[in-house]
Amino acid sequence: MLESFDYAQLNPEAKQYLADVRRINGRGAPGIYQAVSDKRPYWALGVGICVLPLFLWIGYTSTKAPWATALLQTAGILLGGWLIWFGIRRWVVNTENFGGYFYYFDADHAFIGSGARLSLARIPPDAEVVPKGPLALRISTEMDEFRVPVPSRPFADQVADYYHALAWVRDREDGPFFDLDIDEAGAVAKYMAEENQAPPNVTEADLRIDSTTDLIRPKGNPKSGVMNLLIWFGIAAAAYAVFMSTNGIFQDNMAFANARDNLGKNSQDKVTGGQGLRDYLLNERNTRNREEAKQLLAKLYDPPIAAVKGNPDSDPQLRDGMIALLESLRSPETPAVSISVTDTNSTGTSYERGLRSRFADGLATAIGKDLIVFGEAPTDKPALLKIVYETDTSGKLTWTVEIRVKPDDSTVYKSSGVVAGFINNPFQAAQFNVGTVELETSETDSRAEAIYAAVMMKMMGTAPAKPPVVTNDDW
Repeated sequence: MLESFDYAQLNPEAKQYLADVRRINGRGAPGIYQAVSDKRPYWALGVGICVLPLFLWIGYTSTKAPWATALLQTAGILLGGWLIWFGIRRWVVNTENFGGYFYYFDADHAFIGSGARLSLARIPPDAEVVPKGPLALRISTEMDEFRVPVPSRPFADQVADYYHALAWVRDREDGPFFDLDIDEAGAVAKYMAEENQAPPNVTEADLRIDSTTDLIRPKGNPKSGVMNLLIWFGIAAAAYAVFMSTNGIFQDNMAFANARDNLGKNSQDKVTGGQGLRDYLLNERNTRNREEAKQLLAKLYDPPIAAVKGNPDSDPQLRDGMIALLESLRSPETPAVSISVTDTNSTGTSYERGLRSRFADGLATAIGKDLIVFGEAPTDKPALLKIVYETDTSGKLTWTVEIRVKPDDSTVYKSSGVVAGFINNPFQAAQFNVGTVELETSETDSRAEAIYAAVMMKMMGTAPAKPPVVTNDDW
């Protein structure tokens, strides 16, 4: 029967015999030989070369915790490293432990080399060898029957012819082939299988090497693999330790570099990139570039603060309040500012909510959308930016603005004013005050724009226009 064991278990004489057969590619050997190519090492090498850097790249570019990315990279080292080793070991491995890939049948044995493994079957003189299907031989004896795989049907036919010729040579009782030794008989049988005729004499059979019929046997026990496992475990432990110590540094530097490189200007010429710096600072693992990131984030507020300070038409109270509010946003925390807009003539309408959004969009555009975000004020605390307006009975449109740095701050920056040049119809205004009549849409829009423009100019010195509305006709 066919047995499989480590090539390293072969005794030295058997290894030398098979090495000689492979060296001369079977020519002059006392048996039928065919070398085969194995594509697996090439595939393994190619996949390993791709897998190893891919896992390393994923680990280094991930924002996961260093221990998690270290595990992923260690897995890449083990998988990719093993595949690469599987691909190159045929060229660098000790030939004492690697037999190559081949099929070889001599007078007494069938050999199948599979790299570091060898399959061996003993074939007694009375064995019947016949092809069985396209890729196998059936070997039958009085005591046993088994199959041996072969690379092709023509090779199976040639091997079957070889053993048929070998039986014929062994049965000779006279002539040039009488009483030949096993190697000579094998050489003559090989000649007959290849040439379909017997050689004129033994010399013509071209025997160049002798077999080791009685010496081919496995020795000792196969390697347990414990040492290899320990080696791979050591590689894994070392790789994990290296990645754990370097991933944090690499991720920190990469996150800071990305945040720094994203600093730029948007289409309104306002500085952007604050969110990237805040993301870096909010990650507690990022410590190497923290101070520089804080400085860069703080500097982003210099242009809008300078613009507020340089506004000649600003209200002093609102100017100081807006500067104090922007100064408080230089920190890594989310730059959230609560805002409320109240119409004392008609509280709680969608009109108020629309105007609140108008102020939020305009301030974000003027300051920088990465530098300030607005939200609705909580019900139990005052908004940091509180805007109240009303239309009195004479038709005048007045406004009041309060600015706080914190909801519970005792310091409140407050100012009021009248929207110059805007007077509603007094009769309509009086009715509007008691909630019996609402202004037409055109009037409410113009009133909202008047309030927005007046307050923004007093706070910021600019009143960014609404973004254009894109309709289907514009495409």
